[in-house]
Amino acid sequence: MPRTSTKVAAPVRRQAPDYRLEDQVGFLLRRAYQRASSNLVEQIGSHDLTAPQFATLARLYERGALSQNLLGRLVAMEPANIRDVVLRLKKRRLVATRRDPTDRRLVLIDLTAAGVALVEQLIPIEIACTAKTLARLDAEQKQLLYDLLGRLADN
Repeated sequence: MPRTSTKVAAPVRRQAPDYRLEDQVGFLLRRAYQRASSNLVEQIGSHDLTAPQFATLARLYERGALSQNLLGRLVAMEPANIRDVVLRLKKRRLVATRRDPTDRRLVLIDLTAAGVALVEQLIPIEIACTAKTLARLDAEQKQLLYDLLGRLADN
């Protein structure tokens, strides 16, 4: 049987012309999201909530009862992910499900009284976390960022 070397080859460093990961919009957006999410989870972690769980609760607070499919789209989550989030929130009795009275095939998800109370407690915290994330920007830069992100998100 032939012997194979156990030596690890030195990594090959390749560089595409004019390419840096730090110049890629997806990378920068992911880093910015990680910072914003970290700021939020740092403050709401004691409530045992993730950023996507908070977004789900907040969207239900804004919109009222929604189908799981629409809720997932409104919080930008894949169907399997929103399903898991809803199950976890339902287990904690923060959301409840019921049949849509106009279309019995649809199951609606809505906040429970405990869910409403929690969201109302956390919204000011989330607003403060957003301010912390954007603290390095002046008012004009913040507005520009929101405008540009909105345009990218609606693309």
